[in-house]
Amino acid sequence: MPVRVRVQIDAKYFTADTSGYNIIAELPGSDPALKDEIVMIGAHLDSWASATGATDNADGAATVLEAMRILKTVGAKPRRTIRVALWGGEEEGLYGSKAWVARHLAGDANKAARDKFDVYFNIDPGYGRVYGFYTQGNDAAKAIFDQWLEPFKDVGAKRNLRAGIGNTDHLSFIAEGVPGFNPVQEFSTYDVRIHHTNMDTMERMTPEEVAQAATVFATFAYQAAMRDAPIPRAPR
Repeated sequence: MPVRVRVQIDAKYFTADTSGYNIIAELPGSDPALKDEIVMIGAHLDSWASATGATDNADGAATVLEAMRILKTVGAKPRRTIRVALWGGEEEGLYGSKAWVARHLAGDANKAARDKFDVYFNIDPGYGRVYGFYTQGNDAAKAIFDQWLEPFKDVGAKRNLRAGIGNTDHLSFIAEGVPGFNPVQEFSTYDVRIHHTNMDTMERMTPEEVAQAATVFATFAYQAAMRDAPIPRAPR
């Protein structure tokens, strides 16, 4: 029989609170000497209103949440604290991550916290499985990441790139001299057909690819949290 669908949508603007918010959670470190050092993963919550923001950045938010669920489920006891962030205000100008970094990492008052901040892994531009990471010209970090990526070659990972990438929340951390990285993901049609358009809907991604990305993020976060030394910092 022919299918007929009737949809009624009731929308309401909430203007009483115009603030943006970040959501922060963490898995505490277990090593007395390293538990105050931070490994962070994150994505952003806000999206453009022309679609549901599935690839920009709902899949990223799902990826980092699933990475933390994996670590919690397997009973991981990281030496360093692993922290997850869901940023607000990225689309308006990285406002959420900039505000957090300004409060917790910037300036002389936060030098001790900045020194104990190990690395930030962000996920935003692109969609699908993680092929590797843009290493922002940090050759020492790339050498480490190459080893960590090797076990994922059989599930689609390819290689880490020396190049950097802009326009997303890892830049807030790089601006204060701490390492920040973003993964290499599928980009075909992203900028011309999906990104910030009414095409950015759920059918652009698959559960299997998000699961692969989450597994890579969980592994990279855990590996960073377990190293004897922090991730090397690139010269400013």
